[in-house]
Amino acid sequence: MDSDIQGFFKNKTVFLTGATGFLGKVITEKLLRTTDVNRIYSLIRAKRGVPIQDRITTWAKDPVFEVLLRTKPDALQRVCPIEGDCLDPDLGISQSDRRILIAEVQVVIHGAATVRFDEALHLSLAINVRATRLMLQLAKQMTQLVSYVHISTAYSNCVVHDIAERFYPEHLNCSSDKILAVGEMVSNQLLDAMEPSLVGSFPNTYTYTKALAEDVILREAGDLPLCIFRPAIRAPGWLGGQPIRTIGPLLRRSSRYNAGHHGGPQCQDQHGAR
Repeated sequence: MDSDIQGFFKNKTVFLTGATGFLGKVITEKLLRTTDVNRIYSLIRAKRGVPIQDRITTWAKDPVFEVLLRTKPDALQRVCPIEGDCLDPDLGISQSDRRILIAEVQVVIHGAATVRFDEALHLSLAINVRATRLMLQLAKQMTQLVSYVHISTAYSNCVVHDIAERFYPEHLNCSSDKILAVGEMVSNQLLDAMEPSLVGSFPNTYTYTKALAEDVILREAGDLPLCIFRPAIRAPGWLGGQPIRTIGPLLRRSSRYNAGHHGGPQCQDQHGAR
């Protein structure tokens, strides 16, 4: 890995959402294996009564971490779970955990999302859009923040033929703040019934709400040291125990948006499967 990236992440504290998904695991593995990151706080949803720490413990048997744990057996001890849920108010994070994140986190990687193409609109809106707003609000309180990466998708602007590294609010029927306000006022059933008129030319609720999430960033990120990363297909591939085309480009973008590179959100497309 690029030594500049390793230098950037050395002794850094990272807050990662979407940690239990495939991409989240690959990000965690890459950081632990190739950098001297200090700690990774991982937002993890309680699941079927399984303690969140136990969900991390099971990673020791996951092929994603096989090479890492062969060379660094204690690596997963640097992963600290934060209980939360993107569907809950304030992300379901306790006040004590929020204080820890606000005081310690230097790098945020927001990857939590529902990626189901046919997800009900009210769920996609809550997880992909409202949670993005809540993450921005939390990040603005972080006293040591130097980099915030929002993981979007190359298909967030699929209604555009030639996609540039910029925002496309003009292709939304309504702005993100108006849609979020509507979602607070009407029932889930009514919101879902409004899907055809709201989604418009977007092919599904996934691409539509990912576009709305980018609009939230455009409108609400302010001067956060933030970039949007737009990967293409997130498909697991393995060669010799290692994921093919991992998250080097994402970490490279993280390291560029440090304390000396403020100035509001930037977009970054990353074409090709990972």
